[in-house]
Amino acid sequence: MISRAADVPITPPSATVLVVDDNPVNLQVLVRTLHGTGHRILAARDGRTALDILKRARPDLVLLDVMMPEMDGFDVCRAIKADPAGQDTAVIFLSALGDVSDKVSGLQLGAVDYITKPIQAEEVLARVATHLTRQHLERELRRSRDRLNRELASAGRMQRLILPPQLPQHPGVQFAASYQTSRHAGGDYYDVLTLAPGQYAVMVADVSGHGAPAAIVMAMIRAALHSHRGAHTDPGAVLRTLNEHFEFLWDTEMFATAVYATIDAATRDVRIACAGHPPPLLMRAGQEARPLPVDAVPPMLMMPFAAVPVSSVTLERGDRVLFYTDGVTERVDARGEMYDPARLHTALAGAEGRSPSALIEHVVGDLDRFAAGHEPEDDVTLVAVGFD
Repeated sequence: MISRAADVPITPPSATVLVVDDNPVNLQVLVRTLHGTGHRILAARDGRTALDILKRARPDLVLLDVMMPEMDGFDVCRAIKADPAGQDTAVIFLSALGDVSDKVSGLQLGAVDYITKPIQAEEVLARVATHLTRQHLERELRRSRDRLNRELASAGRMQRLILPPQLPQHPGVQFAASYQTSRHAGGDYYDVLTLAPGQYAVMVADVSGHGAPAAIVMAMIRAALHSHRGAHTDPGAVLRTLNEHFEFLWDTEMFATAVYATIDAATRDVRIACAGHPPPLLMRAGQEARPLPVDAVPPMLMMPFAAVPVSSVTLERGDRVLFYTDGVTERVDARGEMYDPARLHTALAGAEGRSPSALIEHVVGDLDRFAAGHEPEDDVTLVAVGFD
């Protein structure tokens, strides 16, 4: 096999090869052919002996004769592939049978190739080298993928450590949240800050993209928010300060939507600033869910803000407010159908009067039923606030 990138032959690493043939002459020829390749060569004259060797030696590749007494090559291949440990074993059939249906049957059982007898030494060596090299590259790819998944899982665990470990508690206002990444680490961020007794702030942000880059920017947004405590009582100042803090990202493809709201538990006054983010939804007894009125600026990390308007609303006892990222309404099922805002509103109608935690649980359950096991393609974050 030739590497186009390096334009040099790729030599397969040393491997274990099992040769199975009931004809001693053929067996000897194959063993001699493979001698000097640097591989460990094992031999068996029948199917049952081959399976015993497979259990003990776990060969990387099997050259397997089809026509053998008692247990033919198809039965041996079927047994190899039925064992989870043999799923990775490359099987090359050897047979004088030239019928296409026989070859198809062998390949359907999990074989990777077919060599027709009488064998040619050069062909055997070439095919063995090709499949061992492919197997080696596939294993390396799996190892790299597994290593990356472990690293992302570790990053995801670290990322969750910077989310609020617990939410504030107050007799007049309750908070609940749900956070699910599309992969191990994501770009969604939420926080609930205590500004003063009975004074709180809710932050929900959504960084563009997925995976490590989005997770890094998400962590930086969290760090920047917590380092500018002086602005926390002014929603417009918070978003403007964060946007200016990330001026170095304005010329990149990254951006982040965000909504920041301050809450007074005693008066139920809510002040909101929004940067390209879905507006929070208000649920009030006897009424359909509706977006809170907000004047939004474009997403952050793109351009300077001349000013960030702040909208104010006074809520009523029993009201619920849901902050969310677009991963909720853009969740898709296996057919590609989108959850969409209309379905979210329908779900909220069925959760009237519930506590914030029960409201979150209801929406997450409806999302899961809709997706029917299809993994989310975007991060999904919900924060519910209840006024009692």
